Amino acid sequence: MNRIILIGNGFDLAHKFPTSYHNFIDYLWEKICKEVQAAEVDTSFSNKYISVSRVPRQWFPGHNYEALVKSLQYIGKNISYNNRFLEIITDKKNLKNWVDIENEYYQLLKETFKIVKSKFSIEDLNRQFEFIKTELNEYLLNVENEYLEKLILTGVTNDIGPKIYCPFKLRDFTENSINEKANVEYDKIKPIIDDLENGNITFEEIAPDKQRLISRISTKRTKQELRKLLLSDTAVDYFDLLPESILFLNFNYTSSERLYLNKNDYDHFGNYTDKNVEVIHIHGSVDTSHSNPIIFGFGDELDDDYKEIEKLENNVYLDNIKSIKYLETENYKNLLQFINSGKYQILLFGHSCGTSDRTLLNTLFENNNCVSIKPFFYEWTNGNNYSDIIRNISRSFNNKAIMRDKVVNKKYCDNIS
Repeated sequence: MNRIILIGNGFDLAHKFPTSYHNFIDYLWEKICKEVQAAEVDTSFSNKYISVSRVPRQWFPGHNYEALVKSLQYIGKNISYNNRFLEIITDKKNLKNWVDIENEYYQLLKETFKIVKSKFSIEDLNRQFEFIKTELNEYLLNVENEYLEKLILTGVTNDIGPKIYCPFKLRDFTENSINEKANVEYDKIKPIIDDLENGNITFEEIAPDKQRLISRISTKRTKQELRKLLLSDTAVDYFDLLPESILFLNFNYTSSERLYLNKNDYDHFGNYTDKNVEVIHIHGSVDTSHSNPIIFGFGDELDDDYKEIEKLENNVYLDNIKSIKYLETENYKNLLQFINSGKYQILLFGHSCGTSDRTLLNTLFENNNCVSIKPFFYEWTNGNNYSDIIRNISRSFNNKAIMRDKVVNKKYCDNIS
């Protein structure tokens, strides 16, 4: 059985990397503000994002959006936007203290053909979105170089590594997969029990690990006892419950999985010597050596409006649809090969399972080989986000009965730290 470590932006945030959209928008405005402040006073300023009819002589403290707005208002001026998409995500961030750039793009994309007097043409929207995407790539590359490399040198002190490489707990799995595992173990032990009962071998001739197991179960109810033992906390003492292969499926553009690729750091008994560890950056990487450009857009083909977009027969509308971008590399094909190679468990680390990735998540979650989905949630003083993650997961399932069987209940889940 295999394991997928599904990494979202919350994984980077848990390592104190400033990679949220909130962080990025602040960075972009700092860059813009410094350009304005460096311009000649009392003259006009313009770049691809904003225009200012008069550069102030005096500035409120700081290189941020708020300082720019106040400084302009003090002389009776305002920001004029050359990139309306930046205006929209800035307003959302300031009003809600949160923004999902990919979702905003998709909502505006739908407006371009559903609303007669839309804010954008699809060409303008894509052009302005491309500017933002380029800036995001530059920002995250700086973050990776500064924060990730520093943490690789100093090492991590959390307990994420042991969670990634820990043995399976069968109580986290679907009923069918538990029964299948019990049948496999039964087929292994039944011939030995038969030989023992028929006098073909003595107990002392049995391998030590099988001696321990036979001593633990009743030979009259072997299969039921095996199932019960597999679900117990002591199962790891009797069965090999380590993943055969581990895939780090990173939805981020940074390479934070590098912190945990050395399985020997978390394996004190040599159990992982022959185990495979793979990495797929499904949305690309800011590391140019990967030859894997970032995919930034939207991936919800299950949305009803997506069918209407395809009917437009205008390929410009599909420029930033993730499922189409997946075909530009071998990442998606490699992922399909992994999930079709055998049963697997998914551990969710910092991925909200939002609609911008719903098509791919549906492919992962509803595959017959997926037998367990275990979310790691965030906990704070007066609550946690377990329920939010589960609600988002449910949107990626067409069959809710299957979802309830696969998703691990909160009692057996843990927080990410």
